Amino acid sequence: MGIQELPSRKLLGQFFTPAFEANSIVSWAVRTGHERILEPSVGEGGLLLPALEHARTLHLTPKVRAIACDVDKSVIDVLRTTIGPEVDLICSDFFELDPEITAAVDVVLANPPFTRNHQLSVEERTRLKKRYPAKGAAGLWVYFALHARKFLRPGGRMAFLAPAAASFSRYGEDLLLQLQNEFRELSLQELPHKPSWIGSAEERGVLVLADGYQEGPAPAIVRGVWNYDGLARGALSRAYAKIPSFDALSRASRPLGDIANLSIGLVTGKNAVFLLNQQDIGRHRIDQNDLTPVVTRAKHVCGIFVEKQDLCTLGQTGEKTWMLTPRELGERGSGVRSRLALIDAKARRETLWLNKRSPWWMVGKTQRCDAVFTYMNDKGPRLALVESGVFCTNTLHQVTFKEATSKDDRLSAVVSILSTFGQLCAEGIGRGYGGGLLKFELQEARLMPVFTLADGVASKAVLAIDQHLRSGHVDEARRLADTTVLPPILGGEWLTTARQLEEMLEHVRSARRRGEARQFEYGNV
Repeated sequence: MGIQELPSRKLLGQFFTPAFEANSIVSWAVRTGHERILEPSVGEGGLLLPALEHARTLHLTPKVRAIACDVDKSVIDVLRTTIGPEVDLICSDFFELDPEITAAVDVVLANPPFTRNHQLSVEERTRLKKRYPAKGAAGLWVYFALHARKFLRPGGRMAFLAPAAASFSRYGEDLLLQLQNEFRELSLQELPHKPSWIGSAEERGVLVLADGYQEGPAPAIVRGVWNYDGLARGALSRAYAKIPSFDALSRASRPLGDIANLSIGLVTGKNAVFLLNQQDIGRHRIDQNDLTPVVTRAKHVCGIFVEKQDLCTLGQTGEKTWMLTPRELGERGSGVRSRLALIDAKARRETLWLNKRSPWWMVGKTQRCDAVFTYMNDKGPRLALVESGVFCTNTLHQVTFKEATSKDDRLSAVVSILSTFGQLCAEGIGRGYGGGLLKFELQEARLMPVFTLADGVASKAVLAIDQHLRSGHVDEARRLADTTVLPPILGGEWLTTARQLEEMLEHVRSARRRGEARQFEYGNV
């Protein structure tokens, strides 16, 4: 069954836009009153009508032109009785419209059908995926977004509502990465409450805002919470426009993923047994050769560097900084066997990770780990270099620098992320979590901006920053990082910019800690 054959509004995935959400969206998208607008699934005009009204508030003689398309003839017939000649109403499958022969638009406003992948016919899925390759079981809204942006003129913008899956699904991530490559700015805004969709839909929504078509790539996918006044509470790039030097810093940076590979840390399957402190090691008489030093918590990232001696000292205070990584089980009664015996046969059978390994007790280590990236943060993320032989658990991200990345560039990356610019960008790239923490999935950590400094980072500055961090003076370390990375890029303006960035950082961190970026709720759409 193709799209046009689906009989009901529910199967069409049509969840018409409530006025409250629509008014806030068009206030972001319609800015002059002279735009040319496309609404590809117009429905009852939930976005189009507020856009026309908003244009009249912006200009005494608005010159808005619009194209409104819908596959449902009944809604088009109703709109013909209420909308003037400034709108071209088209009853058609949107995918039949050809952007090559349609006049380019300034704005796309869309609440596309939320039709799930499995509701599309095999023929329709095949046709859409061939036309617009998308990873995973993409819903119809993904293809709507990919087709709609083709109608934009260079520099145009797009605002569309999407189901919550845009935030966490494989196909949602793939769509965002495609848009990020094409637009100057890209923002994903969670709606703080489930909208009261017309039609009583139970979908949770997010809002995707893309600005500056064909002027990309965007430096990051900025995440936040929509606050219904036309300004994205987490869309920091719009606020950064008030700081002229921010663009210069953005242009001078590149994503961490360009110089390093990031992956999850080591997974034991049973941390209570595989992770040990010095007391555990002594009690079981485990040989040092059967142990690997590991960073298991963000607080173990004590400086610019994490060395084995740091972890040994922490282990003596009770911290679990050693992982059991035996080469062989040893004789009956050995320390390794006595420790592993704490996992009974039933627990071994029921623990997924233990069943995935052969033998079950051997935690596979990668060739090397060069640095660690903190996963959950209050004061912002940290990147720290680690001594050879040190690894981390999956409570942090493991970083392995690419072969072409010099030692100077590695240090520059560490200091870049610690700087006020890096920490401010982090507030837009990461996502708010329970308790006001800032969380970084791998794809987000890879987006963190880093600088390549021609002269590297002076050893004196490295030692001073490291000492501040180890003393718990994180803000002082951040300001010292600014003195290292900002002057080579901004020259004499750097101090003024640093103060402006710090003021904004304090503001957005305070908002996050108040819970304005809520914990994400995973679920199926």
